[in-house]
Amino acid sequence: MIEVYYYIPVEEAGNAVECGLKLSKWFDKEVVVNGEIKKCISALLNPRDDLEKFRSAGLKCIKLELSPSYCFVADNSLYEIGTNSADIMKVYEKSVIPAENYVFGTYRMPECLVTCTVIPGQISALDRHLDSPILYNNSEELYVNNIIEGYKEENIDFNDTMLYCFYSKLSEEGVFTRVEDKEKGLAAFTDVKAGKVYTIKIPDLRAY
Repeated sequence: MIEVYYYIPVEEAGNAVECGLKLSKWFDKEVVVNGEIKKCISALLNPRDDLEKFRSAGLKCIKLELSPSYCFVADNSLYEIGTNSADIMKVYEKSVIPAENYVFGTYRMPECLVTCTVIPGQISALDRHLDSPILYNNSEELYVNNIIEGYKEENIDFNDTMLYCFYSKLSEEGVFTRVEDKEKGLAAFTDVKAGKVYTIKIPDLRAY
């Protein structure tokens, strides 16, 4: 069994726990899964993966305990972009994998596509204080951190690279000024408003 999370209007939560979630009523998208278009309820792997819903007083988070056979994980960030790009929507469809094969931190906005009706006994109201602990803050943070850590393992100067690119962009916007000494491999960035100066190594971006 796997545990996933779903937000439902507060007034519907009690009925959902007692009667279940009928797929034909609660599905919110149709996705190609294993070559077949299926109705899907889009659940979350972490209740904090949608902070707007997490903070909403009008929604209740319920926990679903389901057989992996009816659950697939896809990258919802690709779906959002794919609504305006047929090419990216194809990439989204390729991201759909069995939930049991998903490695946490692989997708920026993972969603669990539930392809079955959820029956009573598989649903409970989430108690944020007493329920199973969530081992990471949210999926987007885990995804970004994994990318950064991967680059850090390959290049010990990656923090300098990130800061150089960030400050260079701010310089283009006129927020910072930049003076470089390429022979010494250093750049001095000055925050125009605060007057603070940051000295950063000039990276060799060809190394990436």
